[in-house]
Amino acid sequence: MTTTPHILLIDDEVDFTELTAALLRFYDFTVTTLNDAAHAMATLDLQPVQLVVTDLMMPQVDGMQLIQQLRERPTTATVPILTLTAKVLTDSERKFLLQHRVVVLTKPFEPQRLVDQIRQLLCSG
Repeated sequence: MTTTPHILLIDDEVDFTELTAALLRFYDFTVTTLNDAAHAMATLDLQPVQLVVTDLMMPQVDGMQLIQQLRERPTTATVPILTLTAKVLTDSERKFLLQHRVVVLTKPFEPQRLVDQIRQLLCSG
């Protein structure tokens, strides 16, 4: 029996989160969604995941802060992270994401490209 990979999907845009979660569930991923990165650590304490997919631009705790928190915790330090963003990244943001081993997928993207990127991260992680 094979277990389905569990993904934490975080984006402050509710419609985007629901649509993306439906897509991932169609491809047999287990998905937990949040529309606020401030609750990500508490959620991860209750339910470990194999991958975090997050937006960068969010209120309260943004994606960069979340990534920093994930990498600082022993339980999430090696969890693959994929960020979905429409933001034009600065050189320092690109450097930060590279240093923290984060894969970036620019919005808008083809749904199959997201699924393929997630599968690749799960196989290599």
